[in-house]
Amino acid sequence: MHDRREIDRLTRVLQERERELEEERREKEQVRNRLQQQLQGRERQLQQAQQQGQKKEREIQQAREQVQDLQRQLQSRERESQEREQQLQRQVEGGQQREQDLQRQLQQAQEQLRERDRQERESSWVVSRNDIRMTERILGRGGWGEVRVARFHGLEVAAKVLHETIISEYNVSLFSREMNIASKIRHPNLLQFIGATTEGNPMILTELMPTSLRKELESGGVAYPAILSISLDVACALNYLHLFKPHPILHRDVSSANVLLQPMGGGLGGWRAKVSDYGSANLQPLIGRTTNPGNPVYSAPEAGNPREHSPSMDVFSYGVLLLEMITRRIPLPEERVGLIDGIRRASFRSLVERCLIVEYRHRPTMNDIITELNDTVY
Repeated sequence: MHDRREIDRLTRVLQERERELEEERREKEQVRNRLQQQLQGRERQLQQAQQQGQKKEREIQQAREQVQDLQRQLQSRERESQEREQQLQRQVEGGQQREQDLQRQLQQAQEQLRERDRQERESSWVVSRNDIRMTERILGRGGWGEVRVARFHGLEVAAKVLHETIISEYNVSLFSREMNIASKIRHPNLLQFIGATTEGNPMILTELMPTSLRKELESGGVAYPAILSISLDVACALNYLHLFKPHPILHRDVSSANVLLQPMGGGLGGWRAKVSDYGSANLQPLIGRTTNPGNPVYSAPEAGNPREHSPSMDVFSYGVLLLEMITRRIPLPEERVGLIDGIRRASFRSLVERCLIVEYRHRPTMNDIITELNDTVY
């Protein structure tokens, strides 16, 4: 009986152990299944990761290929840009060379035109020294040279020879410029310019006048009607110079020696006056020996200051000339006040006073003087 119970107990224990083992087995199976599922999940994740990695690699590879393609395009663009830049540089250099060539051609053409223009201008006044026959008859001398009677193409003319002139390109250019101006001047009260030569020391040819105002005043003077007539002629000549275009011409050497006379009216004492040496003072750097141009007795107070030179300077000299004609003597500066007070005609005395005003801006113009003289004459 006892053994039976023991066997039953052992049987139950065994059965219990079998159930426990079965449960353990099921649990292990469940764990194994879970682990299997997790492993499969991890494998799927790994596969997905691998797939994504491969995709990323493909994308990276594609990006690399795109970068390489862009680099190739960039290099190609850079080569094209360099080629275009080199081409443009060659075009610019070619354009610059053409511009320089055209500039040189333009300069050459301008020089040729200037030379042709100079030759054409000078051809109107340049004469050959071989065509001039000098005589021994001397008309006058000065610091600039001397004036002689000469024959030119059968005509008696006055030949003004500038001596001791430094022959240089600048001096010849200066002389030619003044002669170009002289050749353009046309006025019945200005001594007619005939021509000039630049061979050796320059020589100027003008019409020949029989006498000068200085000589007539020294030999007895001129009558009052002649004074008015000569004054008007000289004023008209100076007014023409002062109104010359494009720039006024200043005589700067107005004097009785430079007023030449031609008898008029069949011996009735009338004179036609002509002003000579107009513009000669502009040749002062070439021929002058004094600081100020002209005769100092006739010089205006501002003559020593080139910045104040103006047509009014000739007006002052003209006033001295009027006083000289009335008094028949060269009026020295210290004598002028007394000589002016001695002028009997009030209108003439007033004109001389206004011409000799020290402040040059207050002097009358030559046009004003012509109007006043016309009122006096007529």
